[in-house]
Amino acid sequence: MNNPKKPYDSEEAIENGDVVNRHGEISNLDKFENFIKNVESGTKDEIRITMYTIEGDPIFYNLNYDGNKIQYTYDDSQDGYAGSGKGIKSTSCSNIESRNTENGVEYHLSECSSEVGNTFYFQVSE
Repeated sequence: MNNPKKPYDSEEAIENGDVVNRHGEISNLDKFENFIKNVESGTKDEIRITMYTIEGDPIFYNLNYDGNKIQYTYDDSQDGYAGSGKGIKSTSCSNIESRNTENGVEYHLSECSSEVGNTFYFQVSE
């Protein structure tokens, strides 16, 4: 899944079917929930989560489930404030896990082949 180039505003991302997180306001949440169900049932699926920085720059979290593993790609190459370490990084993970918190449900990847998996964090507020 190739990421769009700048400018890529949140309205366009929503139209494209991305799960969009604008400072805690989430659009297309149903696509994320379907992805979780598909992982649990062993059904192939892929989604892109696009999070926007305060400045409006997109950061992409691509999840591609092949029926066995989740290929995760983190792309902050369009973030103007990401610093010198920005770019596109990938890893393979065995699972996506959730935990209930006082603010809602947090999701993270587990059993990843590299520390890149630690960059994935998604919270759904109650």
